[in-house]
Amino acid sequence: GVVDVMDCVYASGGADGWRSIFASAMECDDITDTASVHSTHKSVKSVKSMKSTTRSVKMADTTVLKLRPKAPMICHSSDTVLGVSQMLASKRGDAAIITDSSGGLAGIITDTDVTRRVVAKKLPPSSTRVSDVMTANPTCVSSSDSATDALVTMVENHFRHLPVTDDNGAVVGVLDIAKCLNDAITKLEHSKDKSSSAAEDAVKHVVSLKGAGGAQAAALQHLLGPLLSQAFAGQSSPTLRTILAGKPSTIASPFSNLHEVGLMMAEARKSALVVEGGKMIGIFGFKDMMSRAIAKELPLELTSVSSVMTPNPESVSPDTTVLEALQIMHDNRFLTLPVCEDNGLVLGVVDVMDCVYASGGADGWRSIFASAMECDDITDTASVHSTHKSVKSVKSMKSTTRSVKMADTTVLKLRPKAPMICHSSDTVLGVSQMLASKRGDAAIITDSSGGLAGIITDTDVTRR
Repeated sequence: GVVDVMDCVYASGGADGWRSIFASAMECDDITDTASVHSTHKSVKSVKSMKSTTRSVKMADTTVLKLRPKAPMICHSSDTVLGVSQMLASKRGDAAIITDSSGGLAGIITDTDVTRRVVAKKLPPSSTRVSDVMTANPTCVSSSDSATDALVTMVENHFRHLPVTDDNGAVVGVLDIAKCLNDAITKLEHSKDKSSSAAEDAVKHVVSLKGAGGAQAAALQHLLGPLLSQAFAGQSSPTLRTILAGKPSTIASPFSNLHEVGLMMAEARKSALVVEGGKMIGIFGFKDMMSRAIAKELPLELTSVSSVMTPNPESVSPDTTVLEALQIMHDNRFLTLPVCEDNGLVLGVVDVMDCVYASGGADGWRSIFASAMECDDITDTASVHSTHKSVKSVKSMKSTTRSVKMADTTVLKLRPKAPMICHSSDTVLGVSQMLASKRGDAAIITDSSGGLAGIITDTDVTRR
């Protein structure tokens, strides 16, 4: 048979038994789930060692720990590329920390490395050791370093991943630039909603951006105004057409084999867009190559890209501004955006880092990261106003009146996800497609007045 999370919860105490567990969890420090890899290498580079000046230790709430680095996925240097790819695919990861025989940090390998250093060079994944294709002795950041300095280092050096070590040199996490950017924007959005001093400071310098209009960019127009003003002296935000000008497009036929596509991706360092009859029909990225092809031991020269691509991806107009593209990628958790003309002509693909470099680079983003680090650490949430007086709440279900808890033990500490919102007049098909595109499993339904009308989940779609 099959069991799910709730089966296990009910079988191990139910609500009453878990109450004490939840209470204990809420009392713990809010530090991400990390594991430790002890490094014996004295020569490991860190952001701190790359600075020429000595800085005082920052307070905990502005250090790298505030960025909530992900737990490292760990492999040994003697493992094969196939084994590492299969491990990452099973855990839905895109980067692995590599240790040596003494357990020390030896290197890092990412999904992009697999395509560029294995697929493109026709190396056999099943017999190629990961130590032969990894990035050896990678730059690291200490958990006690400045969060802003760590983020700027990633932007300056084009690092998508950055290992995090403790004061003893043990790897305790990995920073992902896409996640960090999303979190920074989210914090600034919430700070603006709360009229905090950090957001007010940013809004004071808002400039009128001629080319950055539109509802999707409205929030970031206020938040990132200072950055764009500095980068472009008050001029309009550049468009994606400008970013793509002069760059080779990574366009593949649906009949192209994976080795051919891998060569093209490796050279351009971009995902491949699959085009047939002048129209885009799919996208194939570095993580797809690793998890859908290498990990499954598909014969690269005999497998067409159309059989493993993601079909019918969303695209944007080349006249979309960098500001709008950042908002779209933030809202949908996209790493890349295909760019197509209104008539369907495919121009290319941009990623998060393209937009960062086109909107000020490391120097410009330093002020944005610094502002984000000053904001309260509240999760990405949105609000749906309910006009229904009869909506049940946990508090109304209790017969006793309880005193209000301190802020650090309220629901906010659970970091609720942002609601995915649909209207009660939407069809099940439309809601299902929205949830699928955002990888969600539940939607909040609003009525004509914008009030809370209901909720629908993936289970409801099957049952009802």
